[in-house]
Amino acid sequence: MDLEQFDFTDGSSVSPINVLVCDNESLFREILVAALHKEPLINVVGAVASGTEAIELVKVTTPDVVLMDIELGDGPNGIVIAAEIKNASPETGIVILSAHRDKEFLAGFLDEGTIGWSFLLKQSVADIHSLVRAIESAAAGQVTMDPAVMNDLFPRQISLLERLTHNQTEALMFIASGYADSAIAAELLIDEDLVGPLLQTIYADLHIDESGAVDQRVRATLVYLQETAQVSS
Repeated sequence: MDLEQFDFTDGSSVSPINVLVCDNESLFREILVAALHKEPLINVVGAVASGTEAIELVKVTTPDVVLMDIELGDGPNGIVIAAEIKNASPETGIVILSAHRDKEFLAGFLDEGTIGWSFLLKQSVADIHSLVRAIESAAAGQVTMDPAVMNDLFPRQISLLERLTHNQTEALMFIASGYADSAIAAELLIDEDLVGPLLQTIYADLHIDESGAVDQRVRATLVYLQETAQVSS
């Protein structure tokens, strides 16, 4: 079995996030490795083509995050392999990569739980910042969902979310996806100094005041996840 292992650490005093790439498309796998190699806080510890190889290399390299293609050809799909890795190493974050929006696969992703799991469409990987954000989120035990699949998974937003305008709902979705104010501004095509006031209108409409012990941004994220059935109430 031919396993590719790497050591791309640059001697920085900041500990990088160790990442293992598993994708059965050799060209895409090479592109991922090359792109991540340029990120100073990402260290690619290996790249493999199959789930069996991924399970084997995880034992050797103990990565912080595994980038897992959802379709690996013959044998179990990427979600099944990732779940096995997660069960053996609960601290390992998972970023599932998919070439398309298959609801059956997405349902399987949600069935595995969401702590430390992220989901990205492969076309979103063209934006390296989206990929790095998903890796960082998974490494921290958080959740990142590709905004493009949000509406596919949860087409009906009811109750509290019905109070929000389209722009407010989009902004809240980006908050829940881990976007910083600058990234939200870029997505909504507005000045960054307008994001703060927009978020304040969201907090007001959702009755999220500043008196709580939990940060407003975190509470707004929880509201969004609860109202879109991503976490249990």
